[in-house]
Amino acid sequence: MTFRTRTTVKPTRRRARQSDTRRAVYINIAFGFCVAAAFCLLGSIFFAGYYSDHFTVIASVNGTSISKDAVRARTTVNLARYEREIQDYLQLRNEGKITATEYDTVVGGVTTNEDNATLYSDAMNQLTQEAMLAQYADQHGITVTDKQITDQIVADATIAEQRHVMVIGVAPTPTPPSSVPTPDQILAAQTQANKFHDDVLSKAQTWDEASKASNSGTVSQGTVGDLFLTTKKALNLDPDLVDAIFNLKAVNDLTPVLKGADGLYRFATVTEIVPPFVDNDWQKAIDQQASDEAYRQAVKAEVLQIALRGSIEGQYATGTSVQRHVREITVSAGYGAAGSGDEVKIEIMVFAPYDGLRDFTGLPLTDQAWIDAKARADAAVSKLKADVTQFSNLEKDSVNNNDQQWTSTGGVLPWFPLSIYQGDAASYAGIGMPALGAAVFADGLTPNSVVGPVAETSAGYVVAVLLGRRPEPSQRISDTQLRIASGTPFATEAQAVSEAVDSANGGDMGWVTRYSLPQDLEDAIFQTPVGGTSRVVLIQGQSASFYYIFQVLAEETRTPTASEAAELRTKVFGTWLTDLTAHTNIWTDQTGLTSLYPAPSPT
Repeated sequence: MTFRTRTTVKPTRRRARQSDTRRAVYINIAFGFCVAAAFCLLGSIFFAGYYSDHFTVIASVNGTSISKDAVRARTTVNLARYEREIQDYLQLRNEGKITATEYDTVVGGVTTNEDNATLYSDAMNQLTQEAMLAQYADQHGITVTDKQITDQIVADATIAEQRHVMVIGVAPTPTPPSSVPTPDQILAAQTQANKFHDDVLSKAQTWDEASKASNSGTVSQGTVGDLFLTTKKALNLDPDLVDAIFNLKAVNDLTPVLKGADGLYRFATVTEIVPPFVDNDWQKAIDQQASDEAYRQAVKAEVLQIALRGSIEGQYATGTSVQRHVREITVSAGYGAAGSGDEVKIEIMVFAPYDGLRDFTGLPLTDQAWIDAKARADAAVSKLKADVTQFSNLEKDSVNNNDQQWTSTGGVLPWFPLSIYQGDAASYAGIGMPALGAAVFADGLTPNSVVGPVAETSAGYVVAVLLGRRPEPSQRISDTQLRIASGTPFATEAQAVSEAVDSANGGDMGWVTRYSLPQDLEDAIFQTPVGGTSRVVLIQGQSASFYYIFQVLAEETRTPTASEAAELRTKVFGTWLTDLTAHTNIWTDQTGLTSLYPAPSPT
C-alpha cells in the first residue's frame, strides 16, 4: 500500500496579519493589566503608609479612638498658643509693663513646654482626658454652646491682671524631738507674725529685714518669699490669702495676717500691678499656624472642663451633700524603705579641714588641717557638755561651724533611720554619713547627749546632740491603734502622736465631703461606722508618705460654710478627676507617640 504525503495548505498573507494583530492585542492587554496591578500595588502601599502615618489609633479611652493626626493637630495648636503667648509678654516688656527679669521668668516657663517630648505627650494627655470628660458629659447631659466657645477664645486672648507677690510667713516651732507644736507655740507664731506685720506697716522694719527674720522659708517652700509675677488663678496659696492679695488697692499695701491650712501665719504685699492685656490678633495668629477647626476643638474641650468643674464643685464644694465630722492621727512614714528601723533626731555642727573652703577628699586624718578641725570640734564639745543649750549660738557661728547642708534648719536633721545615714548622698539614697549614724544609734544614749567629734571623710568632724529616739513609723502607728482600742481617747492620742497641723485640737479636721481627700482616705472615712475608728491607711507620695487613722464623730447632710467651700474648691475637682481617671480604661501607644517627633534638623 502506497502512502502519499498530504500537501500542506500555504496560509495567505491576510491570515498572518490577523494572527499578528491578535497577538499584539493580547500583549497590550496583559501589559495593561500589569501596569494596573503595579498602580494598585503602589496605591495600596501608599494608602497603607498614609493610613499608618495619619489614621492609626495611637490611644483609646473606653473604646474611643485617638489618631496620630489628632495628636499632631493638637500639638500644632499648643505650639501656636505658646508662641503667641511669648509674643504677648514680649510686647508687655517692650511697653515697660513688666521687667526684663519678669519676662525671662515667664518665657522660661513657657518655652519648657516646647521640646518635642513635652509637646507631644501634653497633646496626648489632653486628648485622652478630654475624651474621658466628653464621655462623662454625654452621660450627664452637659453640653457647651458656640457662644461659650467664642467667649473662651476671647478669654484665651487675655492675660489676666498680674501682681508681683511677696509673702512673709511664721511657722509654729515645736520643741525637739517633737514635730508637733503646742498651743502656746502656735500662739507665739501668730504673735510673731503680727509683730512683723506691724513693724513693716510702721516702717520699723523693712520688708527684707522682716522676711529674713521669719522662719517660714525652712517649712513651706514655694508659698513664702518672692513668688514673682503671677495671676490670681496661678497663685498657689490659701483662697482667703489669694483674695486678700488681689484686693490690695496699691503697691506696698499689706494684707492682714491669715492662718494657712498648713499652720503657717502669713501676710503679703505686692510690689507691682500689671493690668489685664488683651491680644486683639490672638485668633488670627493662631489660625496662621493651626487649623481653625483644631483650635476650636481645643477651646471646646476647655469650656467643657469648666462646665464639669462647676457641676462637681456645685455638688461637693458649695452644695448640700452628706458629710462626716472626723478626727485624724497622721504619722509620717519616714525616709527610706518601710521597716527600715527606729529613728533618731539630732542637731549637728561640722568642723571641716581648711574651713570647708577647698576640696579635702583623700586628705589623711594626720594632716594638720584635720588636726586643726579636730581641735575646734573638741572645743565645741566641751562647751556643749557644760551647757547643751549653747548649741544654737555655736551653730550660728559660721566662721567656726562649716556645715552648709543643714544651716537653714538650724542644724536640725529630720527623723532618720540608720539606713539614711549609711546611704550614698550622690545617688540620693541617703546623706552619706555612716560613722555619724553608728555613733548616734549607739545604745545607752539619752536626749541631750553630746556625740562626737565623729570623723566623716566627706564632711569633716561632726558634733551632734541627740534630740530623741523613737520606734519606726509602722510600729508607732500600731502602738497608737492598740492604745485607742484599749481605751485611750482618740483626741488624747492625736495630741501626743499625730504630726498633722490639727493635732493641737485633738486631730479635729472638721467636716469631710466626698472628693475632698484622696480616694483611699475617703474610703476609710466613709466605710467606718459613725462613732468608730478606721483601719490604718498608708498613703505613699513622691515626696512624703503618711499613715492615717480616723475617728468618725458624726454624719450630716449639710452645706459647707463660706470658708469651707473656698478650701474645698481647691481640692474637689482635682480629686474627682483623679478618681474618674482611675476608673477609665485608657490605652496609649508610647512607641507610636515617639514616632511622631519631627526628625532632628541636620547640623
